[in-house]
Amino acid sequence: MRTCSITGLAAVGLLTASFAAVGSAQQGPPKPAPEMAQMAYFEGTWTCTGKTFESPMGPAGTMTSTAVIRKDLNGHFQTGTIKGSSPNQPPFEGRFTATYDAGMKQHVMLWVDNMGGWSQTTSSGWKGDVLVYEGDAHMAGQTMKSRDTFTKSGAASMKHTWEMQMNAKWMPLGDETCTKK
Repeated sequence: MRTCSITGLAAVGLLTASFAAVGSAQQGPPKPAPEMAQMAYFEGTWTCTGKTFESPMGPAGTMTSTAVIRKDLNGHFQTGTIKGSSPNQPPFEGRFTATYDAGMKQHVMLWVDNMGGWSQTTSSGWKGDVLVYEGDAHMAGQTMKSRDTFTKSGAASMKHTWEMQMNAKWMPLGDETCTKK
């Protein structure tokens, strides 16, 4: 047991020395990736109205939602909580954390929701007024390709569409128009 403690202590010491060396080379704490500034557009409180399309994920209908998005952890991340409702459906809640991975040269978003779903998606960033995240979504033991497209329509307005891939074809799941308060 004593060997584990000494080994653990040595590992912690090595890790601390590594971080200290990196920190001293940078002259202070690490700064957020400059690419995180591209995501400032999303920060704030948004109200959204839209529709869902009939799919294996559920019936067609109308929906409303609110998204509260903020800079987090010294600007290295952005986090958000989305709460929504749709007639004849249980209330929906999801959370995301997004960052920029300099090694991958991609924005990365991790998503979880109250239906047991989760996803990891990536984006190369804004192309004009359009930002697209694509990746794998997981729910009820199934994995599928997912895509979220955000289109700016002004400083405080955007459109959001979400899709999944079935049988090698993209299927629209829903779209909404959001306005920043």
